[in-house]
Amino acid sequence: MKKLAIFLVGTIGLFTSFIIFESSPKSTLITIANEAVSTEEFLYAFNKNRAPDATVTRDELDEYLQLYINFKLKVVEAKSRGMDTTAIFLKEYQSYLNQLDNSYLQADNDSEFLVKEAYERSLYEISAAHILFTLNESASPADTLKTYSKAIQIRDSIIQGASFEYMAVAFSQDPSAKKNKGNLGFFSVFSMVYPFETAAYTIELGSISMPTRTRFGYHLIQVNDRRPNEGKVKVAHIMIRNGDTAKEKAFELYDQLVAGANWQELCEQNSDHSQSASRAGVLTPFSKNQIAAEFSQAAFALKEVNELSDPVKTAYGWHIIKLIERLPVGDFKSNEKQLRAKIRRDIRSNLSKQKMVERLATANNFIENTENVQMVITPANHQYLDNKWVFAADTTTGIELFLIADNTYLAMNFYKFVENSSQQIKTKEYLYQEYKKFKEESILNYEKAHLADKYDDYRYLRQEYYEGILLFSIMENEVWAKAGEDSLGLAEYYKLNANDFIDSTRIGVVIYSTKNQAIIDSISLQFPDADAYLNTSQKEKQALLTHFNKTSQLSLQLDSGKFVIAEHHVLQKLTLPYKATVLEDDENWYYVLPLTDPWAPLPLQEVKGKLMAGYQVVLETRWLEELKKKYPVSVKKTNLKKLYKKFEIQI
Repeated sequence: MKKLAIFLVGTIGLFTSFIIFESSPKSTLITIANEAVSTEEFLYAFNKNRAPDATVTRDELDEYLQLYINFKLKVVEAKSRGMDTTAIFLKEYQSYLNQLDNSYLQADNDSEFLVKEAYERSLYEISAAHILFTLNESASPADTLKTYSKAIQIRDSIIQGASFEYMAVAFSQDPSAKKNKGNLGFFSVFSMVYPFETAAYTIELGSISMPTRTRFGYHLIQVNDRRPNEGKVKVAHIMIRNGDTAKEKAFELYDQLVAGANWQELCEQNSDHSQSASRAGVLTPFSKNQIAAEFSQAAFALKEVNELSDPVKTAYGWHIIKLIERLPVGDFKSNEKQLRAKIRRDIRSNLSKQKMVERLATANNFIENTENVQMVITPANHQYLDNKWVFAADTTTGIELFLIADNTYLAMNFYKFVENSSQQIKTKEYLYQEYKKFKEESILNYEKAHLADKYDDYRYLRQEYYEGILLFSIMENEVWAKAGEDSLGLAEYYKLNANDFIDSTRIGVVIYSTKNQAIIDSISLQFPDADAYLNTSQKEKQALLTHFNKTSQLSLQLDSGKFVIAEHHVLQKLTLPYKATVLEDDENWYYVLPLTDPWAPLPLQEVKGKLMAGYQVVLETRWLEELKKKYPVSVKKTNLKKLYKKFEIQI
C-alpha cells in the first residue's frame, strides 16, 4: 500500500484518464483499440505539470503525447487482462476513492471559523449560573414547546425581580443545583457543551439568556463575571498530609527553604505527595479552575520564577508552592494545532459537518415530511421483539420520509438502516438518533454519487487513482518483477553496457603508513603488486603488522577500502596511471597499493540498483513495442493541429 501511494504521487501527476469518460468524435485526440481519449482529458494532464504561463514548444507537446500514448497502452492492456475486476484492485481503488470523496466533503470554512472562535474565547474565562429544564432530543414539537414555555416563564420572573439562585434551587433539574444554586464557577472554552458555551460567551455581563437548547434540554444562563484568562502555571510543591503537626512542619520546611535549603532534597525527604516527590514536586501545568481553589489562588499569585508561597492549606494537607514557569495563552499560531485537535474531539466538530450537510440538503432540494418522520420514530407504531425492532408487518413501510432532488426515501429504507444497527433500544430517543444518522448518510451519499457531475477535477482525480493503480499492477508484473527474476538477462545487459558502470572517482586501495621510511620500503618489497598482497593470508598480514609494531616508535598502521580519490589527502597525491607508490607527506611515509582499476567496470553486485533500473527500461521498451503491434493507435490530426494553434506553435 505504501509503495503504491508513493508510486501514485510520482506518476499520477503525469498520466490521467478514466474508463467512464466519454469522448465525442469532435473532441477525440487519441484512439487506442476501441478506446477514445478526448483533447480535454489530454490537456488536463498536460497542463497539470507545467507553469500556467510557460511557453510550450512542439517538441515538448509531441514528447508528452507519446508518453501519454505509452501510458494508455499499458492501461488498455491491464483492463484487457481483467486486472480492474480483481478483489485486490477493487479494495485498493475503493480506499483511494473514499479518501477523494471525503476531501470533497469537508466543511473547511466552518472548521476555520471554529478554530478562530475557540482561540478568541480562550482569552477569557466566564463565571456563569444556569437553570436546566431537561428535554430529550427526540421530543415531539408539543413537548418541546411546553418545556420552552416553562423556561420563558421562569426567565420572565427573574427579569421582574425574582432571585436567580432561588429559582435555580426551586426549578432547575440539574441535580447539583440544590447545593450550588446553579452557580458553575469560572470556565473557559471546551469546558461546556458548545451551545451552552456559545450563549455564555455572547450574552452581556449580568444578563440572562433566552432558553438555550443543548442535548440535555433548555438552559437559562446568567453570566456573573468575565476575566482575562491567565493561562497556566507550572509549579512544584511540598505537601504535608493533614495531621496534628502538619501546619507546624510545613512552616518549619518553609523557613528552611527561605534560609537557602535545597528544594529537591527537602521535597524528596518530606513531601507526602508520592506522585511528584520523586521529581522535585513538579506538577503538570494547570489553569485556575483545574485544581483546588486554595492551591490555585496561591499558585497564580506567584510572579517570579522560584518564588515561594507561604504554606497554604487545602483538603489534602499543607502545601509550599514554588513557581517554575508561567504559561500565558499565547498567540493564535502557537495555539492553532492544539485547538484543531480539540475541535476534532469536541462535539462542535459535528457542527461544521452539520452545516455542510445543511448546505448540501439545500443545494440538492431536500424536502422532509415531518409528520411521517414523527410516525416512524414513535415506538408505539412498531413491534419490538427479542431486543430488536420488527418492521416486517409494519403498515408504514411505504410512506415517504424525504426527497433529495428527484430521489424518494421511504420508511422501508430507514427500517433497513435500523436493522443493520448492532444494538437496538426500545426508545423514541434511539429511533430519532438513528433517523438523524440515516438522513445525514443519505444526503452525503447522494452528494458522493453526483460529485463527478459537479466537479471536473473530481472526475479527473478519480481517473488518476483508477488508472494509477492499474499501471502500478501491470508494471509490477511486466517490468519490475521480471527485471529482478531474469538473472541471465541482467548479466547480458551488464556485459553489453559495462562502460556505463565505471566509477573513476573511487579506487580500492591498501595504505600502509608510518613515520619510518625503512618500514615502508620493507612493506613495498613484501607486496610489490596487488597480486602479492591478495595472495598473502590474513594471518601473515597480521603477523607483519605485529612484527613492525613491537615498539611504539616504529608503529605501522593499515587502512584499506574503497575511497573517493578527491576526498582522501593521500590519494590526491597519486599520479596517473595509478600504481603501487611510496609517498612522503608531513613527516609520514605511505605505501599506497591500488587493488582495483578505477577505469574497470564495477562488479555486477555493486551496481545492482543502477543495473536493474537500466534493464527495466529495456524490458519496458520491448513490451511497448509489442503493445503497439497489438493495439492500433491513431491520433486525430485536425485536433492535434488545434492544440498546436492553442499553444501558438508553428505547424
